[in-house]
Amino acid sequence: WSTTKTTSDTSDELNTQSFTHQPSTTTDSPSQPPTDSSSQPSTVTDSPTQVPPEPFCPELLSPCSDLDRVSAEVTLGEALTDFSLKLYEAFSATKKAETNMAFSPFSIASLLTQVLLGAGNSTKSNLEHILSYPKDFACVHQVLKAFSSKGVTSVSQIFHSPDLAIRDTFVNASQSLYGSSPRVLGTDSDANLELINSWVAENTNHKISHLLDDLPSDTRLVLLNAVYLSAKWKKTFEKKKMMGSFHFKNSVIKVPMMSSKKYPMAHFNDQTLKAKVGQLQLSNNLSFVIMVPQSLKHKLEDMEEALSPTVFKAIMRKLELSKFQPTYLMIPRIKVKSSQDMLSIMEKLEFFDFTYNLDLCGLTEDQDLQVSAMQHQTVVELTETGVEAAAASAISVARSLLIFEVQQPFLFLLWDQEHKFPVFMGRVYDPRA
Repeated sequence: WSTTKTTSDTSDELNTQSFTHQPSTTTDSPSQPPTDSSSQPSTVTDSPTQVPPEPFCPELLSPCSDLDRVSAEVTLGEALTDFSLKLYEAFSATKKAETNMAFSPFSIASLLTQVLLGAGNSTKSNLEHILSYPKDFACVHQVLKAFSSKGVTSVSQIFHSPDLAIRDTFVNASQSLYGSSPRVLGTDSDANLELINSWVAENTNHKISHLLDDLPSDTRLVLLNAVYLSAKWKKTFEKKKMMGSFHFKNSVIKVPMMSSKKYPMAHFNDQTLKAKVGQLQLSNNLSFVIMVPQSLKHKLEDMEEALSPTVFKAIMRKLELSKFQPTYLMIPRIKVKSSQDMLSIMEKLEFFDFTYNLDLCGLTEDQDLQVSAMQHQTVVELTETGVEAAAASAISVARSLLIFEVQQPFLFLLWDQEHKFPVFMGRVYDPRA
């Protein structure tokens, strides 16, 4: 990948102005070293108390050539996969044991990369580190935009207090690359809560109607992300209502099952994970990957423990080479809804900048800055409905019938087949929840 850092004034999408531009004042000082015109006449060195701190704020966008873009796609796919597994571990550590969870690594990465657009100094390098990005990752914003899938509806928004002046350069770049720019809140925290929750409801077709329960009165910055799956199965399941057995904790419960006698799927047993791995096609070039412990004596926690990035990537490569074959399939209906305070997740990832020492010099010149709230909500629901009708008995039944039954807690992910990264990840302990 190219990590050349340039300070040219043109970028491929927009004109990035020098960061000493101050949208809130009338005088613009275009010169590079940021000095305060009122106090220090012509010194070259920055006084340590001046804004912004050492050495300078990086340009919002480095140029992105076609060649850079091609290598950036591969780099980004791999980074998103690594980030997904870090997130899975962090989410798992904050959730109660044996509970359902779901999150969208892609949506969380998009929101954090939008913040990265305005980050400087240590905040920038810390964000790059947790996102598994190379330093000064050229084209990351442009490529992320190209990675978004029609099968997923994801909305992200930065809200800020009225006294926080946002730089024009950030507003323009953010609008161009992410389709949203920071929105100002009012002074009344109840009205702000109402504004945020109705914004989420409107932007998710009311699939998610409530994101935040409260807001601190001294809120400065709020980062929000809500996402739901709009893709469907490629092939419809049989429509009959069916209940099946599922092992939850130490008992057997009855849950709604989806079944098909000849469902096209790729699957194999993985010895490292001691798990059955299966893949089903969804619309919009996505697929549903499921990992279930091989038998009841194997536990989901042990499987999670064994799922290192190396093992995960090897499994995904093997799935890519596996043929889809008609299989007798029985799987619980999927409905997982998960809301998560992301500030605790960020701390689990050892990223503390949102609460201490936050440098967003490209977003605002205000130094007294912290993120008051960061919330992520996910809805993943898959019923029997598919895009294409179930095939009539066009497939002759193989002599040895392949069977894939899911009757105990499992891990799942929704995989982007074109760019090769997880769009959603999660686990199901109780399909009724």
